[in-house]
Amino acid sequence: MLKHRLITGPLLSIALIGIIALDANLDGYTCSCGTSLPHGLLIALLAAIAAPFAAIELCSIAASAGARCSTPILILTMEAWIAAIYLMPEGVSATTVMAIMATIIVCSMVLSVFSLAKGKQLQGVFTGAAITVATSSYVAMGFGFFLLVRKEHSAWWIFGIIAIIKMCDTGAYFVGSTLGRHKLIPWISPGKTWEGLFGGLLTAGITAVLLAAASDKWLPLEQQISMQTAFGIGILFGFLGQAGDLVMSVFKRDSGLKDTSSVLPGLGGVLDVFDSLLLVGPAAYWIFM
Repeated sequence: MLKHRLITGPLLSIALIGIIALDANLDGYTCSCGTSLPHGLLIALLAAIAAPFAAIELCSIAASAGARCSTPILILTMEAWIAAIYLMPEGVSATTVMAIMATIIVCSMVLSVFSLAKGKQLQGVFTGAAITVATSSYVAMGFGFFLLVRKEHSAWWIFGIIAIIKMCDTGAYFVGSTLGRHKLIPWISPGKTWEGLFGGLLTAGITAVLLAAASDKWLPLEQQISMQTAFGIGILFGFLGQAGDLVMSVFKRDSGLKDTSSVLPGLGGVLDVFDSLLLVGPAAYWIFM
């Protein structure tokens, strides 16, 4: 398990750094036809590629918890959310934005009902449709907030946000495994401790300070963040990351699963890796915008 984690983790990190670097280099690129590529194209494609895996894992969680779920409709809904968020033009009125969001929700609900009822088995249709709408919105819109941040900031800021969260996880793991004595919420996540949480938050705060200093030096066009503010942002992102991880742990405990899938050896599934990002996205958007 640890061997696979030590292999998959670095490979995933290298791939992410490569995507972020390439996405950053595409800023301002204009093709021969005179069209400029929109900011965050590669990050949006990454979200669109991850969405089907996340949808399959969500349906697996639902099935293990005894609920029916339409995988195709869940995938379609998640892709619709990501596309709507990324392709939304600047200056669109709030009324139009609300109309688009409402349309996705209504269509997802109706399509889920018909998809689940087509086999003439109506038991669980309402629950399955509600799960499809709710989980697709939670996961896809969590990803979507990073696309909104990317529209206004460098791709390296997206990397920075993820680095803060993952360094919090790392700090929590090592501090918790060596000094952990007091369980945090044992009925949800038996391995988490209060010592690990504080160690993770401190690591996240320090990471944010270092990243703020790096941004001031190498990204002069970005807004400057004071060291005190950066430390506070790191603490907040670390806390929300741990909360997002606990939310997914509740889902897995309810369904009796240890991991959402085994698509990433040693790490579990896509949701096991990205669950801690889902609550950080909204906070990052409101703070940085």
